[in-house]
Amino acid sequence: MHLEKLEIQGFKSFAKRTVFDFQAKSSQDSKAKSITGIVGPNGSGKSNVADAIRWVLGEQSLKLIRCKKSDDVIFSGSRQKARQGFAEVELHMNNEDKELPIDYSEVVLTRRVYRDGETEYLLNKNKVRLYDILILLAKANFGQRSYSIVGQGMVDQIINISPWERKEFFDEATGVKQYQIKRDQSVNRLKRSRDNLNQTNKILAELEPRLRSLSRQVKKLEKRKTVEHDLIIQQKKYYGHIWQNLQRDKKQVGEKAEVKLALKQELDENLQSLQKKLAGLAREESRKEIFNELQKKYNKELNKKNDILKDLSELKGKMNLEYVKAGKQNLSWLENKKEELEKRISEIKESLSNLQNRTEHKKVEFQQNQVKFSEIISELEIMKNNLQAVEDDLTRIKSGRINPRAEAVKAVLRQSDFIKGIYGTVSQLGKVEPIYETALANAVGGRLSAVVVKDENTAIKCIEYLKKNKLSRVVFLPLNKIKGFKPKTEQKKLLENTGAIGTAINLIGFDPKYKKAFEFVFGGTIVVDNLKNAKAIGVGKERMVTLDGDILEKSGAMQGGGKNFNSSWDLNFLKKQGFGSHEEKLKQKTLLKSKIEDFQKQKQILSEQLNDSRVELQVYETKQKGLNQDLQDLLKEKEKISSEIAENQLDPKDQDIFLRQLKDRRQKVQKELNEVEQEISKLRQKIDEFNLKEEQKKKQVFDLQNQMQDYQNKLNQVNTEYNEYKIDLARLETKEEELIKEVKQELDEQTELKNLKPEEEIINVDKLWFEISKLKKNLEQIGGIDPEIIDEHKEVSDRYEFLSKQVNDLEKAIEDLEKVVLELDELIEKQFNVSFKKINKAFERYFAKIFEGGKAKLHLIQKQEKKPDKQAEQTPEQMAEDQDDLPDKTKKRLVEEKSALVNTGIEIMVAPPHKKINNIAVLSGGERTMTSLALICAIIDSNPAPFVVMDEVEAALDDANSHKFGAILQELSYKTQFIIITHNRVTMHIADALYGVAMGEDGVSKTLSLDLQQAEKTVK
Repeated sequence: MHLEKLEIQGFKSFAKRTVFDFQAKSSQDSKAKSITGIVGPNGSGKSNVADAIRWVLGEQSLKLIRCKKSDDVIFSGSRQKARQGFAEVELHMNNEDKELPIDYSEVVLTRRVYRDGETEYLLNKNKVRLYDILILLAKANFGQRSYSIVGQGMVDQIINISPWERKEFFDEATGVKQYQIKRDQSVNRLKRSRDNLNQTNKILAELEPRLRSLSRQVKKLEKRKTVEHDLIIQQKKYYGHIWQNLQRDKKQVGEKAEVKLALKQELDENLQSLQKKLAGLAREESRKEIFNELQKKYNKELNKKNDILKDLSELKGKMNLEYVKAGKQNLSWLENKKEELEKRISEIKESLSNLQNRTEHKKVEFQQNQVKFSEIISELEIMKNNLQAVEDDLTRIKSGRINPRAEAVKAVLRQSDFIKGIYGTVSQLGKVEPIYETALANAVGGRLSAVVVKDENTAIKCIEYLKKNKLSRVVFLPLNKIKGFKPKTEQKKLLENTGAIGTAINLIGFDPKYKKAFEFVFGGTIVVDNLKNAKAIGVGKERMVTLDGDILEKSGAMQGGGKNFNSSWDLNFLKKQGFGSHEEKLKQKTLLKSKIEDFQKQKQILSEQLNDSRVELQVYETKQKGLNQDLQDLLKEKEKISSEIAENQLDPKDQDIFLRQLKDRRQKVQKELNEVEQEISKLRQKIDEFNLKEEQKKKQVFDLQNQMQDYQNKLNQVNTEYNEYKIDLARLETKEEELIKEVKQELDEQTELKNLKPEEEIINVDKLWFEISKLKKNLEQIGGIDPEIIDEHKEVSDRYEFLSKQVNDLEKAIEDLEKVVLELDELIEKQFNVSFKKINKAFERYFAKIFEGGKAKLHLIQKQEKKPDKQAEQTPEQMAEDQDDLPDKTKKRLVEEKSALVNTGIEIMVAPPHKKINNIAVLSGGERTMTSLALICAIIDSNPAPFVVMDEVEAALDDANSHKFGAILQELSYKTQFIIITHNRVTMHIADALYGVAMGEDGVSKTLSLDLQQAEKTVK
């Protein structure tokens, strides 16, 4: 779309009909649009051209078109020329591209005003409203006040106006003006609807108390039987609920009492067993006499040894004298040294023997404790598994459902109509022959209830649903992400072995679209007939499962045993599973917990004993090594001494008879000494063994006594709890008797409490009792009422219903208008933000181009406006309280007030090159003009209007900056058509055509046109 022609008649100084023809394309570049210059001396009326365009586009501000009165736009006459009776401006636009949303290839806008004040707007010679013109222009992104017509003062005005006024300029620049016009119209209709609603609500408010009063009285007449009936129903609910709770409490207390009784019996049996063991130890024959006998023998042998040592000492003395006589004093010393070594060797051997004995006993004790420790660990593991199974069974029995995960899976499957892409569980999507059910169900395991979905987005939606509703975790298999198993050659070879039936994936039927899911859950699992053949194939070569459900993992781990409870492929995990009575399971749970506690204590004690034994054995081992080393050293030394003795022995011929007799006697005594020492060593060993056994016996007694003390403490605690439960049970039975009496008084003597079962669960018993009390009170308050009340009630009710319908219609209309306003607000905000970002970016570019550097930015700011009325002075909390006081039907959000609460302003932040400036107020006049022009050019570049009129906008620029501005205009001419009113020669130079405007003595503006390209050709 472009401006083709402007016709002015009687408008200001254009008394005669004056026509301006504008070119569509540039004479120099066919891709660019034309730039038309309008020149002339000051006062010639050339700016009236811009005023005429602004006026014909619907401008209502006389100030903007430089008038004081409305008829100032009409030529007022001169000395030579009479005044005109009307003013008319026609704007011809080419609309072949349909930029204006109207079915005309040429659009002619006409505005005409007469001296009597009558104004006409015409569109292609047809009368229209100003609103129609404004909406049409707004849809084409230009208007009389926007950047489409940049007047003489607008350049400075963009800089000088406040950020909030600058925002109004940007409304048309961003193309949201059309929506703002519609919004204002909707807001006005909204206000009118609210006024009508308030008036209707006032009438309803007057009728409502009367209608309420009449309704209460009418209801009293109708309610007597209803209240009595409701009272009986509520009482039956109440007493039935109390009875059920009482029976439930009795059952629970009874079960707990039975559990405590069973635990008491268990503890009694354990305590008696320990007492029998302790009594058995006490009845054993006393071993004191054995010890005394050993001690006597030991002392006897010690005395005997001492006597021998005395004889030996006497013989040594005599022999020493003989050695001195023979000159062999060193031989005496050597023999004494040898005896000392033999004594030390004997002591070490005795210590080693004793240490070895203690080590053997400690090893036996350690091995026994290790066996016990392993047994306790195994027992603990079994009991913990049993406890977990019992707790799972209790949960099923109590909740009436199989498990939380099954409920979660069931909930997800119910969402298949709302969350697209849920196909079902693995068990639902696969079809299996009965012979393979056990094998395949065990091969899949927990993934039997995994849910197959289309993709990861579906899985995410399902997981968010589970989290939002606080449901258990579920496994999801998105078909676009999971990777299926691809069989290998080695696996195919294994299928040739005896007993191999086939791969699991080939023994199940399913839709091909779910193939990846079944490949994922089965992998390369091979089905074999039994464990024997599976072993022959080779454990660990591939994952295998037998027809009985035994699993042999590829890692080598094996899993099997009795049948699982859920070992069928057709696993209906949404049904209740029963596992014995609640009472039995509760007993099992309590007993298992008690046993686990005892075993854990035993485990702790044995663990400490094993650690102590390990340390002692290490100490014994270290001592043995040390003693063995000492023994070896002493034996070597003894051997050396023996060699020296042999070398220093007297020659037999030199020995006299007395010395030989002494030697013989000494050998005999030495032999006796050795025999006595051996006997002493044996007795010492027996005494040590005796002491070790006595220590073990004492330790066993202490352990039994500690265990008895623990069991006795537990038994005392259980007895106390059992007695408390018996007291609670007696209290509940008393309460039951009182309830039976109360029911017979309130309802009927024949009423049976066991038959009063409420149809639904009662959550708030206090509320139910309050309703019963209220019904009783209502029966007391109902009295005689005039029957004519019914007729009056019908009359008032009909009127109230009629007005209520009107209120509903008005509220519906208000709601629709509010939605429209909100949608327009969103549309305005969205379009404004998008266009604003483009303008901001372009502003930075044009600013840098004009200033040859620097930075510039537009910034949105907000401020809170205060309203002068009382509501504006209120806090948000007070406004919310006032809204709460309104009736529910009139409690609506005031859209127009909300949008007026916050104003948006636009702040211009600039920094010319080599200057630290952020505030535009400190810019020079030329810099301010250049900044404004950069902003206007940015707007034109981002959201070009069909044509742009500029009235002496570059007047403050020097030649250099005029050249920059001219270059920018030539660049923007590829996007829009320019009409430039100017004095600037540089601007005239870039124009494709010039219109000269001059004023004669008659005060009438005249025009002269010049095609510059044609003029250049003529000159050439």
